[in-house]
Amino acid sequence: MKKIFLLLVVLLSCSYSYSQSKINITVHHDAKLLLIGDDKGNDAITFNILVKAEFPIKEYMSSTLFAYPVIEYADLIGGNYQRYGAGIGYNIHDVFRNFDLGISVDYGNLKRGSAYDGFSANLNGEVAYSITDRLKVSYVYQVGERPDLKALYNSKTSFIGSGFIGVKFSL
Repeated sequence: MKKIFLLLVVLLSCSYSYSQSKINITVHHDAKLLLIGDDKGNDAITFNILVKAEFPIKEYMSSTLFAYPVIEYADLIGGNYQRYGAGIGYNIHDVFRNFDLGISVDYGNLKRGSAYDGFSANLNGEVAYSITDRLKVSYVYQVGERPDLKALYNSKTSFIGSGFIGVKFSL
């Protein structure tokens, strides 16, 4: 948990010193683990947070190409899930009234208790609704490579989908 707190502090301090356009900080929680739990013994309100800092690379009239570091942490049965990665994405602004759409891909290190420590990739899709110029409510659907499930449960599933609800702040 200390690693996660330190990385969050670094992400936020980097974002304040970044001199270009708006930087977006996103904080999401896995909707299923928040509301109902899962079939592996994790109850509702199981902590699973996804934090990302989007740094614009190139801005167009109604879209942005961005790079980002990402952190995901979950207190799961079978060992804590920790994932640290970096990615690239593309947001299209105001596709519908006040709605943005985004797609991104990232790659990083996944650690699950003592059962697995290796690399994985994620593909993410996002829909965000603007509340103000600096605050959006968003939903992220993530399809992630999960080699830890094979190590823990001998699962044949290589990829798993997760839905996250949260907010996006522009700094």
